[in-house]
Amino acid sequence: EKERIIFIRNTTDEYYQSLLDSWEISLKNKVTRLLNGLNPVIMVKKEVLKAARELTSFDYTLTGVIAVSLLSIGLFGTVDVFSRYRERGFLKRLKATPVGNFSFVFGLISARMFYGILSTALIMLLGTLIFKASYELNVFLFLISVVSSVLSFIVLGALISILFKKSDVATNVAVILFTIMMFLTGVYFPVSFLPDYLRVVSLFLPVKYGVELIRYSLGFEIFPFSRYLITAVIMFLAGLMFVFYTASLVLRKED
Repeated sequence: EKERIIFIRNTTDEYYQSLLDSWEISLKNKVTRLLNGLNPVIMVKKEVLKAARELTSFDYTLTGVIAVSLLSIGLFGTVDVFSRYRERGFLKRLKATPVGNFSFVFGLISARMFYGILSTALIMLLGTLIFKASYELNVFLFLISVVSSVLSFIVLGALISILFKKSDVATNVAVILFTIMMFLTGVYFPVSFLPDYLRVVSLFLPVKYGVELIRYSLGFEIFPFSRYLITAVIMFLAGLMFVFYTASLVLRKED
């Protein structure tokens, strides 16, 4: 309008306000430079990294389903074994057998690992057959991711078994924790969508790091390999240590 530029915007839709703000500021700056005959001081050139694989919504959901499957196997499987075996007196009778605590815990871990690998293989196979999904699978890193994740999830199940004696209560607590972690750990949507205080909470939940390891091993998540290595090593060593420690506490209370 003559010497004025009128910027009309709908302020009722709060979702697009930040985007409209940036457009308005950008438009003002461009008009000011043109009127004053100023050339831009900084030129930005965008280049797409061809090595980076785009993470689609389907890929994000698929890797989230894998993480949820591993969480279910590690969490509920451990709660079921320790809580129900304790109620039935199996753990006390275990003392009268040649099977030691180490062998019992090692058998528990081995079974969870087998189920975890089998579950992820089936999910990936169905994803390929039904949805034509493709993977840039690094088998070695993927196995490390599965093992590290399941170990940390077993620890959660063992801790719940220690804190809650009755199997029904322990199972209900595990279900609540399972539901919370699905929404706070980037399983189905990015953690960046959460409020700041919930992002802090997510930092203390192992599922967040487990799903990141899985995405990286499948070629989806983009961050330095050093970050992957540090996360995997910490989860594996801490998980292995706490699994045997918490399991020994459960078995010791049955003496």
